[in-house]
Amino acid sequence: MMPFFTFSTLSRSFFALCALLLCLANIVNVVLAVARKNRRLMFFSLPLFIAIYFMWQAIFDLSLFGTGESASNFAKTLCKLPITLWLTAFLFITIETIIILRANIIYNKSTVTPNSIKIYLDNLPCGVCCWKKNGMIIFSNICMNRLCKALTNEPLMNGNQFLNTLKENIVTIDNKVWRFSRRSINIEGEELFEMTASDITLEYEKTKALEKEKEELSKLNLKLSQYFLDIDDTVRREEILQAKIHIHDEMNKLMLLGKNVSGKDPKAMDNILCLYEKNALLLYAEIDVSSSKDLTSIKELADTLNILLIWQNNMCEKLSELQQELFFAVAREAVTNAVKHALAKTMCISFSETEEYIYCSFTNDGVPPIKKAEFTGGLKNLYILAQEQGVSVSTKQDKDFTLTLGFPKYPKNISQIADVKFF
Repeated sequence: MMPFFTFSTLSRSFFALCALLLCLANIVNVVLAVARKNRRLMFFSLPLFIAIYFMWQAIFDLSLFGTGESASNFAKTLCKLPITLWLTAFLFITIETIIILRANIIYNKSTVTPNSIKIYLDNLPCGVCCWKKNGMIIFSNICMNRLCKALTNEPLMNGNQFLNTLKENIVTIDNKVWRFSRRSINIEGEELFEMTASDITLEYEKTKALEKEKEELSKLNLKLSQYFLDIDDTVRREEILQAKIHIHDEMNKLMLLGKNVSGKDPKAMDNILCLYEKNALLLYAEIDVSSSKDLTSIKELADTLNILLIWQNNMCEKLSELQQELFFAVAREAVTNAVKHALAKTMCISFSETEEYIYCSFTNDGVPPIKKAEFTGGLKNLYILAQEQGVSVSTKQDKDFTLTLGFPKYPKNISQIADVKFF
């Protein structure tokens, strides 16, 4: 069989190039196996590299020195081997190199290696670094290096120095909020330090917004608490005014009855005493005054005081509940004052209506007052209630005396006032 050195120069050059490429491929296999700590692949790659290297060296010596005395005995011996043996060796080494290279690639994709861990940590959006007690950095990913450069204008070379530059755990860098945390870990009996940096920009903004809303809610709760206290005070004042008005009406009735009834009439005196007793109970106990808030009570009062009531265009049903309460209270006071002060015999209660108001007038045929009427006594309390409801109160002194109330058709209630005040 023909020995290898009988090949032409071009053929030997082709084999030299293939041998060089196989050398480089096996060097890559050895480096990958060592980096991934795969001893099995390293064990198979290293002999292949040695074999193909000596084959390449033999071809190189043959090209330089030929088969003369200057060539090494090793190169002469290899070059005298048959061509088929050289082709078989090349084919075997090529197939084994490709198999080992493929195994390295598969091992890198399917097995956790230090390199894959580094690639994974470099792709993390958070920063990670680890160092020894003396500050020597063992590992740091790209994000932590970037944060260190932004904070110190220097690369991350010493973990202790970088830790000392962090005065706070939460730091704002490039419009982002980062939270740094450190812990100590023990690996194979050696104490190490690990630091992580997390991007909490979104959580930080939500926390600030929540704190602002909480502060606004506290202020609103404070206003609402004060508002409810004001409502209680308003209700209490109205209850007191209603009680005063009712007591005043009862006292007027007793005074007028005492003037009209003779002391020699026992039956009449008994009625007066009953009224006094009822009034005394009113002073010392809470009673229901709702029975005085209807037309019947006004008629009974007029009959008791011997005054004739004349109704014109009754529009009581168009008034709200609060307005009706005020109307009946004023009606009782007007009837009582007409008999008490003007000695009236007739009281005319008339209604009129406009687009915005419902007017109610109380006109008596008694002696009109000499001076201009003033809101004192029971009328004073009623005037206060009218102002709170937005009801206008006016008087007219002519041949007769007229008291007029102007009820708005669209009154402002408490809830509307609260809406304007607090919102």
